[in-house]
Amino acid sequence: MTPVSLFFYMLRASLLSSGGMGNVSTLHDNFVPRGFATDAQFVQALTVGQLSPGPNGLWVVSLGYLMLGPWGALAALIAILLPPVLVIGVERLYSHVQHHPAVEGFIRGLNLAVAGVFVPVLFKLLQSSGIDSLKLTLVAVAFGIGWIRRIPVAVVIAACAVVGILANR
Repeated sequence: MTPVSLFFYMLRASLLSSGGMGNVSTLHDNFVPRGFATDAQFVQALTVGQLSPGPNGLWVVSLGYLMLGPWGALAALIAILLPPVLVIGVERLYSHVQHHPAVEGFIRGLNLAVAGVFVPVLFKLLQSSGIDSLKLTLVAVAFGIGWIRRIPVAVVIAACAVVGILANR
């Protein structure tokens, strides 16, 4: 294991996790079976990460240090900082071009693509839990409310959950 390969493992885990401790299993599966790190090193790194002030995700800096010393810590730090820095850069760029017709068209197309992916997933979820008239009604009402964009999505989800719970008593 070199600092460069550690960087790429950590970067991939950082890109594919939701932050904090979300990358523990990915990194454990990448490092321990291959002999790059031990379970004891993971426990030590997680302990240092929990005891230290700051974001939970900084435990990987301790792991990098335990694996490769200061160069490992530096590689891990850069790997976990790079995705948020890139997001900030993209957001700054987007704020300057968001009203350009090509960007607006791209965002509309992206919304359609997300909806296109969502429909088959929704259908599979409905099939796996059994399709009935209540579920279809809730989906249609939630879709209609979402279409007009006046009520927050969290409120729609909570209302559908309450209706579903009350209906299945």
